Amino acid sequence: MTSDLLVRPKYAFSALFTNYFQGIGAMGYGMAMNIRKEIPNSSTLFITDVYRPSCEKFKAEFSSHGPIEILDSAREVAERALTIISIVPSANNVRQVYLDNQYGIIAAKSNPDRLILECSTIDVETARDVGETLMKANAGLYIDTPVSVCLVPIADQ
Repeated sequence: MTSDLLVRPKYAFSALFTNYFQGIGAMGYGMAMNIRKEIPNSSTLFITDVYRPSCEKFKAEFSSHGPIEILDSAREVAERALTIISIVPSANNVRQVYLDNQYGIIAAKSNPDRLILECSTIDVETARDVGETLMKANAGLYIDTPVSVCLVPIADQ
């Protein structure tokens, strides 16, 4: 079995580690960069963002570290990745990435083995609601993992 990772919204080890990162913005770009550099170069990193040029810039800059695929929706990512990491600007964006019935993670085929790390700094009510909804849908293990606001983007540190 293979696995994959994810990046930003409109964002089991084996020989291939597949991941998705949702959110290639000020915080997400540096986070995704670190992930792409550290995972095996045979592993694919799937990314998405509402601003496609950020994804294209990221792919051009870091493809030398391994495959990067730009996808159109969080649903597409969830169908291909076992590890999902997202960091988006607001609680509404989090709901869109995860709970949109057409393009969100919840619209993908159920997978209780999927690991979902949501890094946006959002209110407790939204985090609980999204987590409970995903768990009930058997979408995977949702973990609220907020990051602190940083004045200097990670990529510039």
